[in-house]
Amino acid sequence: MNKLGVIYYTRSDNSKRVAEKIATKLSCELIQITDEINWKGLIGYLKAGFYSMTKRHVDIQLSGDLDGFDEFVVVGPLWAGGLAPSLIAMLDRLPREKVRLVVNSIGSHVEDRSGYLSVHDITRNTGNEDAVIEGLVQSLLGA
Repeated sequence: MNKLGVIYYTRSDNSKRVAEKIATKLSCELIQITDEINWKGLIGYLKAGFYSMTKRHVDIQLSGDLDGFDEFVVVGPLWAGGLAPSLIAMLDRLPREKVRLVVNSIGSHVEDRSGYLSVHDITRNTGNEDAVIEGLVQSLLGA
C-alpha cells in the first residue's frame, strides 16, 4: 500500500470523527486543517454557507507536514451544497490524482468529482457512514 495521509477539516467534529475512524483502521497519520475564522453558532453557520456558496478564499494551517505521502484521504463537509472553503484551500494544494475525497453532508453529494482517485459521500440522511468508511478502507487494503 502507498504511504497514505488522512487530512480533515471540521466545523462540528463530524468530519473529525470520520477521519479518525479511517486513520485508525489504516494506521495512518492524521493531519487537521484549521483556519482563523469563527464558524460557531448561528452567525457562524450562516457565514459558512455564504463562504461556501461564494467560494470565498480562506487561509489554512495544517497540524502536520504533507511531505512523503503518496496519496491522501481528504475528509470534510459540504456547506450549502459546496465544499467548505478550508477544504477547497487544501485541495488546491494537492494533485487530484493523489486524493481520495470523503465528503460529509446531511444529504447532498459533491458535484465536481473529476480527477480524484475516488470520491465517497457520507450522508446523514442515509446513515451510511460506517459502510462508506469500510468500503474505502477495504479498497485501500486491496480486499
